[in-house]
Amino acid sequence: MKQLKTTFVLALLLTYSNFSNSQLIYSGVSDLEVLITNIFGVQCQGVTNVTLQGTQNQVARFENGMSLGVNSGLVLSTGYPNLSSAPSSTFSSVDMSMPGDYDIIQYGNVATGTGSFDAISVQFDFTPIITDTIRFNYIFASEEYPEFSNTQYTDRFLFLVSENAGPPVNIANVPGTTVPVEINSINQYINSQYYVDNASGLNSTNFVFDAYTVPLQAKFFAQVGSTYHIKLVISDVSDGIYDSAIFLDEQEANNDISGSLTVNGQPAEGILEVFNFVQDTIVAIPVETVNVTNGTYTADSLPTGLYHVRFTPDPVLFPGAVPLYFATSSTWTGADAIGLPCFLNNANINADTLDVLSGTGSVSGTIVVDTSYLKSLNVPFEGALMLLKDAQTHETKGFAYTASDGTYTIDHVTDGSYYLLVDVPYIPHTDTLFFDVPVGGILLDADYAILPNGIETNGTPYLGLEEYMETHWSMAPNPADKLVEITSDKEVKLIQILTIDGALVTEIYPSNGGMKTSFDISNLKQGVYLVRMDQSAPKRLVVTKQ
Repeated sequence: MKQLKTTFVLALLLTYSNFSNSQLIYSGVSDLEVLITNIFGVQCQGVTNVTLQGTQNQVARFENGMSLGVNSGLVLSTGYPNLSSAPSSTFSSVDMSMPGDYDIIQYGNVATGTGSFDAISVQFDFTPIITDTIRFNYIFASEEYPEFSNTQYTDRFLFLVSENAGPPVNIANVPGTTVPVEINSINQYINSQYYVDNASGLNSTNFVFDAYTVPLQAKFFAQVGSTYHIKLVISDVSDGIYDSAIFLDEQEANNDISGSLTVNGQPAEGILEVFNFVQDTIVAIPVETVNVTNGTYTADSLPTGLYHVRFTPDPVLFPGAVPLYFATSSTWTGADAIGLPCFLNNANINADTLDVLSGTGSVSGTIVVDTSYLKSLNVPFEGALMLLKDAQTHETKGFAYTASDGTYTIDHVTDGSYYLLVDVPYIPHTDTLFFDVPVGGILLDADYAILPNGIETNGTPYLGLEEYMETHWSMAPNPADKLVEITSDKEVKLIQILTIDGALVTEIYPSNGGMKTSFDISNLKQGVYLVRMDQSAPKRLVVTKQ
């Protein structure tokens, strides 16, 4: 039994960590409609009007829940979902200071005057495409167990279904009854056959809740011609602390992704890679790689889940055709996720060919990955997609993949200002490398390292075959919240402030024309920026707010 009550907050999204096989893996939900349709399986085409009431931080996708009896799907929590990765001896108690829900109080028995707090609900409409009994498996877990069983703190979950705008009916009940699933209806004293004590045992080391239910089933008969409104809601009752959560399982199946791919309207040839949207390793590895022949492909036997698809056209048949993710993005951050067994877009991809660079310059370097969890540092990284971007227009001008020794070269580079984007799925940039390439210039050592906190520059690039005249300058204070001063060995003519991925925020033209100048950053939002003086390599600036 827990003797202390502690409130704490952790970051919601565990982007990439090394988990044990039995630990739940969480990710943010970028497309709630895709996730809801996965839960409905073959009925997915009938799901519309998905809305969320609560905060985005209270909802997540989970995977690797086999030891709990639910494999993957949607989690709704009265706190932060990823806190449930902690041991059961730890408290998960976050008062979100969020409103409650009217329906929570209307169903079941609660003491007079009690209230609902920190409610999170998902609502949507459903039109069946076939007449069938729709079944959903779920577990209910809570920190209210076991101390607050049979008290006024009876956190509750409801699965409300309304047919043709009729009165809602709760289908998340104790088996064989019409009693909602809550602390007071399933616990160590009442309906204990559905209760799992988590003080010790298989899941006590990595599932924070003191107890949870066995997998339960909610079901209703859905008929073609009817329209159903569905509401999933969970809430703290009587106070906003001691979190509870519901884990709703997806329909399990093996699925195929198939479609057609074209390059400038012509049937494509190349390689298609399928990545799992939720990763439990530091670097994403394709779960399936297939050849694209005559514009068609099939990636088969994929389990229920969320995926990204990347297509790389054959570089010989389609020189200059940029790899892209489903459906139209050249990087994974802008890509659409495919949810299986349901995805909401067709699986066709149409790539465009770049104007092939005709210059005589080149950019080369090495990409390494920090694999310290394997007791080996800075291992060459193969397969990173290096995108050469125009510093002004942000258009892709060239690309290359790193070889087995981590090296890459982008040839035929014309003179101009550029930056490099290292596209490794699910790992963000924390540094961006800007540089100028003169006519015939050969830029060497444009290196990056893939580290646990993101992709960072690794050293300073230089021009081969001619002297590289680097401007020496400094910037202080850093971090800063109001004024920043630049000191340089050359006259300061132009200061550019950019986002961390290279987008221009503002340009400053100092009026004093000296080698020392200051500029105001009080109008910038808190965060990390790049500051570039004239054409020199940019430096990172951390902006804080008092």
